[in-house]
Formats: sequence, C-alpha cells, structure tokens
Amino acid sequence: MRELQPRKEKVVALVGPTGSGKTALALKLAEAMPIEVIACDSRTVYKQMDIGTAKPTAEECAKARHHMIDLVNPDGKYTVSQFRQEAAGVMDGVIRRGHLPVVCGGTGFYARALLEGLEMPDVSPQSELRQELHELAESKGNDALWEKLKEVDPQTAEKLNVNDRFRVVRALEVFKVLGKPFSEAASRVDPPYDTIWIALNANDRANLYQRITDRFAEQVKLGMVEEVEALRTKWGDARALTSTVNYSEIMLYLKGEMTKEEALEKALRHNCQLARKQLIWFRSNEAIKWFAIDEDFNQMTENVVNYVKSRL
Repeated sequence: MRELQPRKEKVVALVGPTGSGKTALALKLAEAMPIEVIACDSRTVYKQMDIGTAKPTAEECAKARHHMIDLVNPDGKYTVSQFRQEAAGVMDGVIRRGHLPVVCGGTGFYARALLEGLEMPDVSPQSELRQELHELAESKGNDALWEKLKEVDPQTAEKLNVNDRFRVVRALEVFKVLGKPFSEAASRVDPPYDTIWIALNANDRANLYQRITDRFAEQVKLGMVEEVEALRTKWGDARALTSTVNYSEIMLYLKGEMTKEEALEKALRHNCQLARKQLIWFRSNEAIKWFAIDEDFNQMTENVVNYVKSRL
C-alpha cells in the first residue's frame, strides 16, 4: 500500500511584469477572502526606497497586511537565500492565522526559491576573487563584468541587471568555485507548497508599456528624483541605489553624468526592458494561469477570484 503524502498548504503566487497591476489585484483579492501579502520583490526589501520601487503605500498595507518589505537599509545586502528562509517563516504564521498567503511581486528568482523548492549553491565568499572582479568593474565598467558572466552562464546573465554588480559577482564566484554555471548549480527539492500560480500581462504589449509610462510619470510627480537625492545624501553610492532601475539612472543625473531629461528617459526605457525580462522568466512556468490586463479591471478581478476559489 502506497504511503500517503502529507497535504501541502495552499498558496497563491501573483506574479507578472512591472506595472501590470499586481498590487491592485492583491487588494481586490483581500476584499473577497482573508489573505496576507508576502511581497516578492528584490527592491522593496530596502528601507526608504519607496517611490522608485512603487512600494505598497501605508493606505494599501492597511487594506491587506503586507510582509517582507523594509527589511534592510540601502547599503545592506539581502540575498535570495535570506528571502526564502524569512518568507517561509512568515508564511507559516499566515497559515496558522487561517489566512491565505499571497506571494505578490515580479522577482521570479525569489518566487522560484520560495515556492518551487529551488536550493541555492552553498559557496562561501571568495575574498580575493571578489576583489579582482570589483576591480574589473571599476576599471572597465559593470558591462564588462556582466559580459564575463554571459560568456560562462548566459542564462543567469540574462536574468540579472547589468548594474547589479553584487549578484553578477556572486554568480561568477559560484562558477569559479564549482566549475559550473550558477543556473546549473542551483538544485531542486520537492516544492513545499501547493501553489496556485497567477500572472498578469497585456494581450497588446503597447497597453503594458503605456501603463508603465503612466506609472513612471506619476512616480516623478510624487517626487522620485527628490527621493533619490535624499537617499544619495544619506547613503552615498550604496549598492541598492546604483543597481536598481529608476535609482541608478537618477544617480547618474545627480552626479552630473547626464541631464535630468536623459536620466528619466533612460529609466523609463529600462523599466520596459525589465518588463520584457520578467515576462521571459515567467513564461517558462507552465503552471501559470495568465490573465489579461487589457480587459475591464473589475471583470478580470472577478475571473481571478473565481479561479482561486475553484483551486482552494
């Protein structure tokens, strides 16, 4: 007689590209069922980086309890392994309270590590190698470092921002120590949850880009440039500021390396590029149920709520 496997807890994963309306949909889910939101974003973990990351506002957090935001200062480091461990503990608490965890965000690597049983390679820091790689980036630029990673691990390079030096260095470090790409070194274990995967996208890509453009304009209006200026004054060239879309471009303006208009144009372009990369990542997950943001928002919300209820 085959031994019965213990029932896995249900979890909703609400993912998709930047600007697709994930937070708004999560708040609608909160109106229909008792949920708590676990933010799945590698940038909203940083304190004080609010406008540029489109972090949920205090008003939005009042409508649905949010976790895994404002965890470290901009000059701190936060890894996917930390996220997996801490988020899993938070989700256990949500489940004990009788609520449904909704993992909401656009960082696919975080979502995979938490929900798909992705184990990170156990490689200790290599001080000399890190120094060598940082010196390369300082002398020839972050692009040269990223190209070095692309040569040995194109799959990981494609998923990383060129300016995210910390993660590029880490991937090269893993390759050097293990002799195989980071993308191959990451192993899989049995997924810990029964995940209901939901993703948002536009049938017409122009609609998504227009939403990104409109949100970007609102971020500028809310004081995004001033936010970056205040953060730079307090934290200097902190890694999170120099490797995050919106912040890295505005930092170049504040340093006098380009005009404000050029920086904002570049930031908007990078937002659209980020959306494309996120879509490539999530399309590889065959378990995802896609919902179109082109249609009426209320109708889409009703469809999502009905789909989630049918899977619980």
